Amino acid sequence: MTTTPGRLDQAPGVVLTSGAEGRTLDHLREGIAARFLAESEEHYLAPPVLSRAVCERAGYPGTFPHLLGSVHGSPDGGAPAPTDLVLTSAACHHLYPLLAGRTVTATGQLSVEAVCYRAEATAETGRLRSFRMYEIVRFGAPDAVADWRDSALASVAEWLRGLGLGITVELASDPFFGRPGLLMSDVQRSKQLKWEVLAEVDEGLAQAVASANYHEDHFGRAFGFTLPDGSPAHSACVAFGLDRLLLALRHRHGPGAGWDAGPQVRGTEDF
Repeated sequence: MTTTPGRLDQAPGVVLTSGAEGRTLDHLREGIAARFLAESEEHYLAPPVLSRAVCERAGYPGTFPHLLGSVHGSPDGGAPAPTDLVLTSAACHHLYPLLAGRTVTATGQLSVEAVCYRAEATAETGRLRSFRMYEIVRFGAPDAVADWRDSALASVAEWLRGLGLGITVELASDPFFGRPGLLMSDVQRSKQLKWEVLAEVDEGLAQAVASANYHEDHFGRAFGFTLPDGSPAHSACVAFGLDRLLLALRHRHGPGAGWDAGPQVRGTEDF
């Protein structure tokens, strides 16, 4: 990832990716696909924008209004105003409309990659406002989905350790907005709904490079995908921050080190 010191037009949290780094990202995608996509019905590449109605249905503006980015325009030539689009905040939001009205008779899985935006308020390394998110979403009966989340988390940790990263797995919560958000965070932690996998992206600075989340029936209710008995299906996801993974690999192995899709990191010219 490249920044130019002293450039007045270099926005904090917005970085360029070099060709060599792009090849490393491709290796990361290959590694994720080899480990997690065998059971996916389909893999999608999503645009950086999302229907505002879908975002609202997912509940994002109510819980994370401080992170949401809106798309403004003036299609009629007047003053710019909010359009029917927002910037993608979570890649998985593109998938749930595909499940709307579906009866889930067996555990299913979809995956997606999207360029996401969040209005981060700091220029801390890795605290990017625009970043690539790769997600695998599992949906079905509660026990099966919860068990998948737990096994997927273990698999993520094993894979990242195989890349030479010194990781930790920690119970976490999302940065919900306002005072009610504190209660939501407490509930999320007490139910162990969110786990993060952290790695150093800079000296003494560890950040989440992946997470494993159990949504319970939140999205099943919001988008109307159900089990055969008519109850809302449950869902879970594993999410990878590809840009943070790239930062973690560079910090761990150095800018001249290499990475391949196998279990070892070795010196090549690819990184």
